[in-house]
Amino acid sequence: MLADVAESGWWNKFIDQFLALVAFFAFPTIQYILLKFRSKNEGDVALWYLPAYGFRLVIRNLPRKHTLSEIKYRAIVRTVVPASDHASVATFVDATLLEKDDFFLFPGTDQVLLCFRIEGKSKNELMLIVTDKLGQEQQKMPLSSFDRVICDYTSTLNNLFNFNVRLSKRAEIKSSTFTSLWERIQTNNEEDSFDIDRVRNVG
Repeated sequence: MLADVAESGWWNKFIDQFLALVAFFAFPTIQYILLKFRSKNEGDVALWYLPAYGFRLVIRNLPRKHTLSEIKYRAIVRTVVPASDHASVATFVDATLLEKDDFFLFPGTDQVLLCFRIEGKSKNELMLIVTDKLGQEQQKMPLSSFDRVICDYTSTLNNLFNFNVRLSKRAEIKSSTFTSLWERIQTNNEEDSFDIDRVRNVG
């Protein structure tokens, strides 16, 4: 009888310690998973038009409450060489527009990734003008010379629980979309936001 009680007490103690151990490791794991899930809505990429300066592709953090750090980003133009008789797959030819990094992005501000204007007398001869934040030209190329612009960025989402989450996203804008943007501002040259063809969450 005493042996049964002793064995039962040992077993209950073991179960209590096991559950405490599981809870100890499970809480940060669950917390991290929840933060990872919520982080998909953080650091969204947005495209804005400011008549005085042109278009800005930005990490949208103005309405958010979290700080991003260790920000790295790049923009490339991609030309797709289609498959042919001598190559069974398409080939991507990329040229780098810019590659930069920054330390912090605090709530209430946006991180500018790429600034540009679209200029031309007709939609058949439009040029993509890459600029600085104030609209000063840095380089230009015909829209007909590439298929899309791709902007990648990574950053760290900081939070109160110190479970920092790494964000990685890719935004893509087709050359045909640049033409549509030019047509829009010809009829409505006012500050506005525009859709991006594709935004991918990586990881």
